[in-house]
Amino acid sequence: MSGLAPRDWPRFRAGIKQVERRHAGRVPAASLRRYLAESVFFCAAHWGQTPRVVRGALRAYLKHPLDTRMYSYTAAEYWQWAYKVSPADLPAAEAMLAEVREYLPSLDDHERRNTEGLMAFLERQRR
Repeated sequence: MSGLAPRDWPRFRAGIKQVERRHAGRVPAASLRRYLAESVFFCAAHWGQTPRVVRGALRAYLKHPLDTRMYSYTAAEYWQWAYKVSPADLPAAEAMLAEVREYLPSLDDHERRNTEGLMAFLERQRR
């Protein structure tokens, strides 16, 4: 279904709703909604959808509790999208990255190294 995202966003969204209906009652509702919100956000950001679409997908995704790893990855994906597609969203993306930098010292060594690597990658993209 994610193959539809770059070509036909309305059909992609319709497919997401169909997946939600198909699995309703079979899996925990909160988990299903979180997974679908994650899919929509990452597809929207990766495929350079409009600011309205990406902001809405981000809002929906951030309503769900995220661990630090997923929040870091989400902030990075949002920043990359804003840098390439919507410079008006860069301040919000930078604010998310600032939150990630704040909690870096509280992470275990492995996760801190991974997150620092992600931040270094984004810094290289800026140049």
